[in-house]
Amino acid sequence: MKNPTSFPTSILAAAIMATVTFDSQAALVIWSGGDGQYTDDANWVGGSVPNTNGGDTARIDSGNVTYTPGGDLHVHSGGSLVLTGGSWTQVTSNSWIQLAGGTLSVAGGTFNQGTADNIVRDNLTTINISAGIANFSGNFLNQTSNGTFSINGGAVNIANEFKPIDSFSMTAGSLSANLISFADGPGSINFSGGSISVNGAGAYSGFYGGGTKSLNFTSGSTGSLFISNYTLTDLTSDAFLSNGTIQYNGAASLSSFTAAEADGGVYVTLAAVPEPASPLFLLGSIGVMLIVRRRNH
Repeated sequence: MKNPTSFPTSILAAAIMATVTFDSQAALVIWSGGDGQYTDDANWVGGSVPNTNGGDTARIDSGNVTYTPGGDLHVHSGGSLVLTGGSWTQVTSNSWIQLAGGTLSVAGGTFNQGTADNIVRDNLTTINISAGIANFSGNFLNQTSNGTFSINGGAVNIANEFKPIDSFSMTAGSLSANLISFADGPGSINFSGGSISVNGAGAYSGFYGGGTKSLNFTSGSTGSLFISNYTLTDLTSDAFLSNGTIQYNGAASLSSFTAAEADGGVYVTLAAVPEPASPLFLLGSIGVMLIVRRRNH
């Protein structure tokens, strides 16, 4: 006679595995709002700090979040730090923000790197700024890695050196940096819209390197580059438009750009391309010419 309370071993094992899998799944953990410490369980919905090192997504929609680290902040294994509002700021410690295999997304509010010395990334890192403000106060390490960095809106401010990564695109918003170094970074900036500003004064500002890697204005780009504390004479001397530092569609093309002095610096944009004349305009012009010719006879 079979025991009605017993279960086949295979079914029991499957149930245990399903439970373990469910419990180990990454979670979306939302900041409960208001001001407070990132590391305080009570400030998160569900009563637990998100495990971004294990793939959790920490989302902040409102409130001012302060991160006082006891070590590096790890966002790995598909984990994410997402801001749609409020603010996130690291204070008091220079511990790093480790983004290898993780995502930083700013879709609103303000992200402040604060006292963190560096943000470390790898080829699985994604940084996406679509709205709000992202303030980066340190350099970007692991510059030989790839990853993805996109600016599709908002404002990105980099206090020190910025080293572009292989997959960097900018379609809108603004990017401000003291120095953009193509020599130390593995990639170019593919620039189709928005505004970029760099400081042209001093030896460790403006642009460094170039040639195989560049600020690349893509076809039809509406982007604008502003180099502060700079003149047209400086631009000619540095030869950024002819040596490959600033390119059009992946190649140096001096004639593709317009440069003008204003606001204590130089603005660089793509030169306007005349629109092809429409058939109606051409027919009208021919008609006017015929009338003039007839009246002249």
